[in-house]
Amino acid sequence: MLFGKLLPREGNFFELFNQHGTHIVEGARSFILLIQNYADPDLREKYAGEVVSAERSADRVTAEVARLLHKTFITPIDREQIHGLINAMDDVLDLLQDASETLLLYDVRSVTDEVVRLAEISLKCCERVQHAVSLLETLSTPATAEAAIKTCEEIDKLESDA
Repeated sequence: MLFGKLLPREGNFFELFNQHGTHIVEGARSFILLIQNYADPDLREKYAGEVVSAERSADRVTAEVARLLHKTFITPIDREQIHGLINAMDDVLDLLQDASETLLLYDVRSVTDEVVRLAEISLKCCERVQHAVSLLETLSTPATAEAAIKTCEEIDKLESDA
C-alpha cells in the first residue's frame, strides 16, 4: 500500500484535453475568418497566421500530454485512449493548417460558397468536439453520458451534411 502512494497518479489530462479543445476552436474560427475574408490578402495572411499559431499551441499541449503519459503510473483512462484522443484532436488542427497553407501555396484567388459552407460546418464540428471533450471527466454520470452521446450524434450529422 505504501508503494502505491509513492507512484505518480492521474495527471491533469482532462484539463489538457480542454486546453487542446480550446485551441481547436480558435484555429477553426481563424480558418473561417480566413475563408470569409479571402479576397483581402492582408486579412488572409493574418488569419492563416492565427491558424498556424493555434496549431503550434495545440502541439505544445499534445507534447505535454505525451510527457505526462510517460511519467504518470495511474491514468484516469487507458493510456492508449489518451494517446489516441490527443493525436486525433491534433490531427484536426493539422488539417486546418494544411488547408489554409494549401490555399496560399496554390495561390487560390477566390473561394466558392461551398467552401464557405464547409468551413462553417468544420467550425461547428470543432465546437462540438470541444464540448464532447469537456464532458470526459464526468462521463461516468448518466446525464453526462447522455449529453456526450447527443454531442457525438450532432457531430455525425454535421459530418453527413458536409
